[in-house]
Amino acid sequence: MDTAPVDLRTAASIEAAEARAWADMYAAAPADWAASAGVRSQLVGGVLVLEWAATERRYFSRAIGLGVAAPATAEVLDEILGIWEAAGIGMFLVQSLPQCRPADFESLLLARGLQPFDAQDRVIRDGSPARPPRRELEVERVTAATAGEWSEFLQRVYGLDTGPWLPRLIGRLGWHQYVARDAGEIVAARGMYIGPDGTAWLGMDGPVPGLRTQDYEPDAALCAFMVEDGLACGARGFVTDIEARADAMDTPAYAYFAELGFRRPYVRAHFARL
Repeated sequence: MDTAPVDLRTAASIEAAEARAWADMYAAAPADWAASAGVRSQLVGGVLVLEWAATERRYFSRAIGLGVAAPATAEVLDEILGIWEAAGIGMFLVQSLPQCRPADFESLLLARGLQPFDAQDRVIRDGSPARPPRRELEVERVTAATAGEWSEFLQRVYGLDTGPWLPRLIGRLGWHQYVARDAGEIVAARGMYIGPDGTAWLGMDGPVPGLRTQDYEPDAALCAFMVEDGLACGARGFVTDIEARADAMDTPAYAYFAELGFRRPYVRAHFARL
């Protein structure tokens, strides 16, 4: 897989594409339910700050874009940490990229008691035609008729209660959800959000290959189908992550993403209060 780095401007556009997806996803939550579950997103100094207090899961309370869209400052970082503290959220993540500014960006995090937690490989591709690999599993778009089945599957996989939230993404502008089936049963799911700039963010994957399952084939089939479908829908680029990263890039995920034309421009490290 190509690992050529990208410049700051490109990294900022990549992170902005993901931020738009998460912001729109959180905005889709029904107001009353969101208030009871502590679901909210807001911009602080150009940084997207996510909150989902009820989950007590770090990945649903994150800061996306800190130090990338603009140089990070101690004041903005302290304001972000204060938001989570006021909401009673102690499980959160702050991301660090090689392109983050200022040069001592991670020193700002360490000085506030944040420590390296984990890292993920950011992978991207352009809008060139795809050469889809062979697929063994049935992959389909989620429709209004299958929204309940898809929602129940994701909630079961993640061990979360999303209430009436997830079905509201079906038919929502920019959103496309997919499932892979084996013998008629859903075995994996992924979502895609195509933003106004034509960049497609691929996420909401479950079960996550390498973390919650060692069977990579369903996700490979999903990603192949989604790249083709995204291009047909007008996507001009794709952004996602390999969450179970490997220094040697030797897991099946790297193989199928490379086959689909993805490359890895940088690693995103997560910092947390441990």
